[in-house]
Amino acid sequence: SSMSHADQSTVDFLTDYFAAMEAKDFNRLAGFYADDVSLTFANAPKVTGKDVVLAQMEAIAGKVESLAHPLINVWQEEDGVVVFEVDSVWRFPDGVEATIRACSIFTIVEGKFTDQRIYVDNGPIDSRLA
Repeated sequence: SSMSHADQSTVDFLTDYFAAMEAKDFNRLAGFYADDVSLTFANAPKVTGKDVVLAQMEAIAGKVESLAHPLINVWQEEDGVVVFEVDSVWRFPDGVEATIRACSIFTIVEGKFTDQRIYVDNGPIDSRLA
């Protein structure tokens, strides 16, 4: 069945994280990141540091009406590594919507993300995110 490969607490943690992102609640979002968190988004170079990652999230949020992330499947390894499929549901201010499937590998240590690797083809919406 869907999402049966991870602890419920892990699924809840991801759900809460994406809810904070959808709400554009950056103070709450900041609490999910370790100070030295690293983010690799598709083919972009890796960035490191909570402030840098938050700035990137704020920049994306500024271009959308909303961005939701319903989880499809979540798999969990014993060392805090979580692999998941997720739909990114983009809603733009002009009413256009796009849903794009992504696969991500996040590492969670002591209740914080230390590494995020997001593999996605945002080609259909690249022009809107430029």
